[in-house]
Amino acid sequence: MSYSNINNPANFQLQAFGQKGFRNIGPSFVSVSGEYYRAFIVINDAVVSATSEEGDNLSFETIIAGTIIYGLFSSIAAQSGSVIAYIA
Repeated sequence: MSYSNINNPANFQLQAFGQKGFRNIGPSFVSVSGEYYRAFIVINDAVVSATSEEGDNLSFETIIAGTIIYGLFSSIAAQSGSVIAYIA
């Protein structure tokens, strides 16, 4: 995150925030460069790969619908099924 000065006597700082929300990740999803995800929810049974910033990566893991996985991921891919990922 970056900070920029506001021209005022109190010298407050204005913090720039990126867009937050969710990504619907399926077999045709194209990664967004520089985007990170805090958690993902499996909507339909899926085969998922995910790159974790801290911890173990997932590689072609079969995960059943309703499963929520928390962490900090730099990429998530669903080879089948569908996943919703929360943008960090």
